[in-house]
Amino acid sequence: RADFSSTNDGRVTFESIGRERSASISSNRFTAVEVDVVLQNTNASKYRIWVTGAERNIVRSERVHLKGLVTNQWVLFGLDLTRLVDRLNLGLAQLLWSEEVGLRRCFYPAARLLNADTADLDAYPRLISRNDQAEQDLPNAVLFPADLTLSKMVELPLDAEIDLPTAMKFEVLSNSPFTEEDTAFGWRTVSREAGSLRVALVIASRTQIISLLEEHTGFDPEARLHCEVWVQTRDLMVQFAGFGGAARRALYLRRLANWGGKVTAMALALFLLLAIPVAMLSVRSSQIAELLVATELEAESAAAARNTLVTIEDNVLVAREFCAGRVSYDRWLDVIADLTPDSVYLTRMGLEEDRLTISGMAENAAEYQTTLAASGLTSELSAPSAFTRDARTGLERFTLTMQLGAQE
Repeated sequence: RADFSSTNDGRVTFESIGRERSASISSNRFTAVEVDVVLQNTNASKYRIWVTGAERNIVRSERVHLKGLVTNQWVLFGLDLTRLVDRLNLGLAQLLWSEEVGLRRCFYPAARLLNADTADLDAYPRLISRNDQAEQDLPNAVLFPADLTLSKMVELPLDAEIDLPTAMKFEVLSNSPFTEEDTAFGWRTVSREAGSLRVALVIASRTQIISLLEEHTGFDPEARLHCEVWVQTRDLMVQFAGFGGAARRALYLRRLANWGGKVTAMALALFLLLAIPVAMLSVRSSQIAELLVATELEAESAAAARNTLVTIEDNVLVAREFCAGRVSYDRWLDVIADLTPDSVYLTRMGLEEDRLTISGMAENAAEYQTTLAASGLTSELSAPSAFTRDARTGLERFTLTMQLGAQE
């Protein structure tokens, strides 16, 4: 539903709509809105409206009549998938026509330029000289003088590319010095960088273009219909819309289809070549598996004994690995006990592999350290911290670390 009100000067201002589809599609000056209006007799009309300014004044509208109630074939579970479909179409168009992808550069056919040399022209349109006989039956093209055109570089948000045709129409309407019937235009996407879309736009008089076509193609309407019109502006070649191009586009799509068919056939052949050995190996593997099952059934007892032996061997290996690096803690505890006099009290003992750390209290900790060092059973004997005397007991607190030696 949509509600509109009229001001005193007759301008219609936008008040409210129920379903709005908007995007900054033309230099942030216009906003596109789609409105569905349903009358009491259930007749429905779709209006596409463009508004501008803070008051959102309507500058242009298009009306599309729909029979019966408003329907949308791209609605799923109440969700409007129109924008998603538009984005998929945009992605397909970029794949087929974008310079960055490379498909167009490899497969797009050439056209014969009738009125200029191609040496100094941009290679994008793939034009060859009319005197070049390398290829026959090519579409024709003419180069329109750049000084008879109005050119402009338009910068848009990157998300606006989905509505680029509409945006370009409004740029033309707001910049063309010609009447709407006499206006011809074309555009070309230049770059997509940092969230910005740069588009080269050219505008010219349709009458002048038709005069140029008649000069080089005669008055044959069929030849004039299929002849492309290009113009070079800002070192970029841009094609005018509505003048030829259908033949080359159809040939380009046929080439892509042919190459796609060839690639598919090659992929299928390669798949079959790889699948045949795999199938043979699978059959052979099944046969071997059946033979293995029969053999295991015949020698079940032998297999069980073998599995038992393997399990025992694994357990022995695990036990050996577990005990290989272990220190004989009980023997070392006996050694430390023998070396420790009754005047020394041990409060903590830590043994990590062959590294021993002991803490305790002694009347003379240095004497005890000397005793351990003189035993010859330890190495790298050191005190990580200074000895301190306990005020309550009068004994020295100590911590000693040492490397345990091998015992015979």
